[in-house]
Amino acid sequence: MSLVFRNALIPSENQQLLRLRLKYFMIRNFLAVLIFILFSPIQVISSGQYTLDDVSIQISEDLIPLLDLLHNKGFKVYFQNPPKKGVYGLFNSKSKIIWISPISFELGIGRQTLLHEATHAAQSCPYGSLTPVGWELPITPFIKKEIQAILINRYPSKKYIFEKEALSLQGQKNAVSLLLKAITQRCK
Repeated sequence: MSLVFRNALIPSENQQLLRLRLKYFMIRNFLAVLIFILFSPIQVISSGQYTLDDVSIQISEDLIPLLDLLHNKGFKVYFQNPPKKGVYGLFNSKSKIIWISPISFELGIGRQTLLHEATHAAQSCPYGSLTPVGWELPITPFIKKEIQAILINRYPSKKYIFEKEALSLQGQKNAVSLLLKAITQRCK
């Protein structure tokens, strides 16, 4: 056997080191992808799932009657970025459109955002401009203080009464039933 042929069969130290590095790199990347897949949130397909292009959001079953009622009363609910920057949800009373940003579901506030904007939909009936529903909702002093800070920092004073009602409702356990009743009574 010639020396040249023998060297071709036995890799040099540099070649062995390169092969080990390549093997380590491939294993590391494989494990990284595997870990990512295992620990990524998994969306379960159900009747309450809405898909938007490449975004999938999960709507809890108790919100489906609210979405259906809004639709039946002429409101459109879009699960896409609102036309106003920096907000998670938006309601336009003239066009009767509610926008809910998909990121609000990723942040875990999709339900509250939908309830908040649906409150504005209820407030828009029957005149097309916002009027308070008139709920006196129980909230803790801490939450009351937080709502007051949000109102002062984010909203003009003429919107305080509407936003206070929406912010107070979005955390109530019976929020969906209150909204269903208010929309049924106020929106003809």
